[in-house]
Amino acid sequence: MNKLDETQLSAALDGDAESITGILRALDRLIESRARRINRQHAEDLAQEGRAALWLCLQRFDGLTPEHFVNYAVKTVTGTMKEAHCAIRYPGISLDEAKLWHSACKHADGNAVEAERLLTSGELAWRMSPATAKAVRSAVSPTESLSEELTQEAPAESSGGDTERSSGRVAWMLLTLPDQQRTVLEMTYGIGKYGRMTDSEIAASLGIPKGHVASARSKALKRLRGRSF
Repeated sequence: MNKLDETQLSAALDGDAESITGILRALDRLIESRARRINRQHAEDLAQEGRAALWLCLQRFDGLTPEHFVNYAVKTVTGTMKEAHCAIRYPGISLDEAKLWHSACKHADGNAVEAERLLTSGELAWRMSPATAKAVRSAVSPTESLSEELTQEAPAESSGGDTERSSGRVAWMLLTLPDQQRTVLEMTYGIGKYGRMTDSEIAASLGIPKGHVASARSKALKRLRGRSF
């Protein structure tokens, strides 16, 4: 990871698109590494969630130094990817509920029936309603050991974007896409180093069938429309 300096961070917080892009790229390798550690099979999807969280970090950060920002960003991005991993692994329950189930199973020596009883009994430091405990048990059964990566709090929700950062938003949106989808969009709309290109030209440049160009563009635009920040 390239070291961030105060000038770059200050410019990014003021909405400078080039500085924002530089910070996103500087932390991207770390995001990809953390995503693979959490779940290699879903690493690409988790990394995209992490990149989205990093963009929000630039909107929310109110510290002073690059070191503070990096620490804050790493914690937030990691928490977001863990939450996304939990949603993939255990649909319908939250990260906190998954952690509580894991703790109850440890107290119950892996006995799912006893773990469910503990969740509702109040014998531990927390209590679930019987309906919630039953739903959680159903979602995670058969019991699997949750990764030690599922131990930090998920980040707080963002209060919204800053319209003055529209250029930086575009840079971030493109970085959240897989490489081929991003390149297809850049070539289609003449973004960055590319001029506007036809689908045939894009296909020839990337060495893919022409039909794949339209498919990649459609998937990219659908993904971007799904972003709400």
